[in-house]
Amino acid sequence: MQYMEDIGKTFLFLLSLWGILFAVSYFGKVRIWFVPVTCAAGISLVLFWGGLSDRLALAADLVFLAGLAGGGVFIYCVLKGRIRFPVWSLFGACFGAGVAVFTILIVNLRLLHYDNFSHWALVVKYLLTEGSFPGGDAALIPFRDYPPGSSVFIYYVCRFAGRSQGVMLLAQNSMIISCFFAVFGIVKERRRFLLYSFLAMGCAFLSYLNLTIRINNLLVDFLLPLLAMASVAEAYRCRDEKGKLCILEIILLGFTGIVKGTGMFFAGTAGLFVLWSMLHTEKPHGGKPRTEKLYTGKNGRIFKRFLYSCLIVIGGALPFLAWRYHLRTDLAGFQGKFEIGAATAAEFKPAAEIFHESIVQDFLRAAFDPSTRAFQVFALCSLAAVAAVLCARLRLKRRWRLGRVLLSGYIITAVYYAGMLYMYLYTMPEDEALRLAGFDRYACSIMVFFAGVLFMGATADIENSFAVDIDERGAYRAYSSPGAKRRYQYAVLVTFLLGVNFLYSEINGLISIRQDWDASLPGQAEQIIGDRWYEKGEADKRRYLVAASDENGQVSDGEVRYVCRYYLWAEDVEVTDRLDEKTLEEAQENYDYIVVLDSGTVQEGITEIGDTRYSGSGIYSTKG
Repeated sequence: MQYMEDIGKTFLFLLSLWGILFAVSYFGKVRIWFVPVTCAAGISLVLFWGGLSDRLALAADLVFLAGLAGGGVFIYCVLKGRIRFPVWSLFGACFGAGVAVFTILIVNLRLLHYDNFSHWALVVKYLLTEGSFPGGDAALIPFRDYPPGSSVFIYYVCRFAGRSQGVMLLAQNSMIISCFFAVFGIVKERRRFLLYSFLAMGCAFLSYLNLTIRINNLLVDFLLPLLAMASVAEAYRCRDEKGKLCILEIILLGFTGIVKGTGMFFAGTAGLFVLWSMLHTEKPHGGKPRTEKLYTGKNGRIFKRFLYSCLIVIGGALPFLAWRYHLRTDLAGFQGKFEIGAATAAEFKPAAEIFHESIVQDFLRAAFDPSTRAFQVFALCSLAAVAAVLCARLRLKRRWRLGRVLLSGYIITAVYYAGMLYMYLYTMPEDEALRLAGFDRYACSIMVFFAGVLFMGATADIENSFAVDIDERGAYRAYSSPGAKRRYQYAVLVTFLLGVNFLYSEINGLISIRQDWDASLPGQAEQIIGDRWYEKGEADKRRYLVAASDENGQVSDGEVRYVCRYYLWAEDVEVTDRLDEKTLEEAQENYDYIVVLDSGTVQEGITEIGDTRYSGSGIYSTKG
C-alpha cells in the first residue's frame, strides 16, 4: 500500500513539475532552452522567500498546487490540439539519451564528501524534518549562515518525491543538467550539428575539473559557474528582447546569489555581461553580424534600458541582501566560520601576520602548480584559444571575438584568485588557512567558468564563420566545396567522439565510486546506524560515543562526528579513536550508547559494553 502511495505522489509531483515547465514556456514565451533553469531558479526563490517569512512548507505546497493547475491546462490544450510538440532532432536525441543514462546512475548513488554531512545534506534533512530555516538554536546545523538557495530546491523535490539520498542527488543534478541545456541555447542555427557537438565536447570536458566536486555530492562549487554560464547564454540569445531578458535575469541572478557565499561573485560576473547586452544589440549587416551601440533612439529607448538595467541590479541583489538581513536579525549573535576566523585574526593580528608570508607563498605555489587540474585547464584553454584566434585571423580572414572573451576570462580569474587569497589571509580560521583548505575545489570552480565561456565564445564564432549560409535547399548543400563538407564531417566525428569519451570516463568513475561506497565511512555508518528520520522535527536527545579509527585524520578533523550526527540525527555525539577500560567507565556515566564503527579501536580484552556482550561493530547501550 505504501509503495503505491509513493508512486502516486511521485506521479503527481512530475505532473506538477511539467505543469510549471509548460506554463513558463507556453504563456511566458520563453525559449525552450532556458525553461528548465528558469523554473528551477524560480521555484527556489519562491521557497526562499517563504522560508524567510517562516512559511516554507506552505510555499512548497502552493508551488506544487500551481504546478498541478499548469499540468491540467497542459492536458486540456493537448486534448484541444493546441500544442505543437518539438520536432525530432539529432541533438535532442543525444541529449535525451545522456540525461537518461545519468538519471539511472545518479538515483543509485550515495553521498560521500565530507561537506555533505557538515552542511549541504545536513541542512536539507533539517528542512525536511523541521519545515523551516535553521534558527539561532538549531545546534545540529553548525553553518547556519550559509545561503540555502540550492537546498530549498532539493527540499522541494524530496518533499514530494522521497527523502532518499538518490532523490537528493537527482534534484541537485537536475539543476546542473538544466544549466547545461541553457548553455546550448546560444546556438542559433540548429541545423549545424557541429556547433552542438563542439559545445557538447566542451561541456563534457568540464567533468575533468569536477573530479574534486563530483556529482555524487550536494556541493555547489560546480553548480555556481554553470548558473553564471546559463545567465550569459540567456543574455546572448535574448539581448533583443530587453523586457523578457530583464525578468529572466532577475530570477537567475537572484538565485545564483543565494546558492553560496561566493554566489554573488558569479552573479556579478554574469550580471556585467547582462548589463552590457542591455546597451547593445546585434543586427545583420551585409550578411554578417555586427554590434551596434544604441545609446540614442525614439520612444524612450534610453530610459527603458536604464530602467531594465536598474531592475536587474536591484532584483538580482535583493535575495542576497534579504539573506544578510535575516542573519543580522533572526540569527543575531551567531558567528559563522569565516566571521570567527576574521575576529580571531583581528584579535591576534601580530601572530596572524607571522603566517601571512607562508600562506601567500603556499597560495602562489598551489596556483601555478602544473600538476593541479585547475592550472592544466587554464594553460590548455589559453593556448587553444590563442591558436584559434590566430588561425581564424590568418586563414579564415575573420576577427573572432574569442580573444575578447579570453581577456575577460583572465581578468575575472585574477579577481577571483585575489579574493581567495584575501579569504585565506583574513577570514578563514588559521588552521584551515595554513593548509589552504578547499583550494582545489575553489580553483576548479572558477576554471569551470573560465573554460566554459571560452567554449561558448568559440561556438558563437564558429557559427558566424561558415562561408555558405543554410537556405531552403537544406543543410547538405551549405558548403563551399566538397572538401569543406568533408572537413565538417570529420570535425563532427572528432568532437562527438571526444565528448562521448569524456562522459564515458565520468560514468565509469561514478560507477567505481558507488561500488566502493559500502567500504567508505558514510557507507559503514549507514550500515550500522541506518538513516534515521524523526517526526515533528524532533532530534534524538540521547548521548552517543562513537569509536572509529583516525585513518586519514577522519576523527581529528571532525568527519566521523559530522557523518554520525547526520545518520543518528542527534546533537550530542562525541568521537574517540580508542575504546579502553577507562573510556568505557566514563562512557557508562556520560553516554547512553556507544557506536563502534571500527572494531580495531576496541582494546583487547574487552568482552562487554554495558551489559551487552561485545561482538564487533554495532550500537551498544551503556545502560544494559
